[in-house]
Amino acid sequence: MDFNAMMERLEQIVKLLEGGETTLEQSIELYKEATELADKCNQRLKKAELSIVQLTEAEGEKDE
Repeated sequence: MDFNAMMERLEQIVKLLEGGETTLEQSIELYKEATELADKCNQRLKKAELSIVQLTEAEGEKDE
C-alpha cells in the first residue's frame, strides 16, 4: 500500500471512530489498524527525509 492510500485509510478510520457507529470490538480493531498504518507512514516519512538529506549533501559536495 502506498503512502497516499495509507493516509486515506487513516482518514476513513478516524471518520468511522468519530461517527460513533462502531461497536467496541470494531473500534479496537480500527484503532489497532490505525496505529499500524501510522507507524508505517512515519517509517516512510523518515526514509524520505533521509533521502532528501543525502541528496542535499551530495549536491553540496558537487558545489565544492
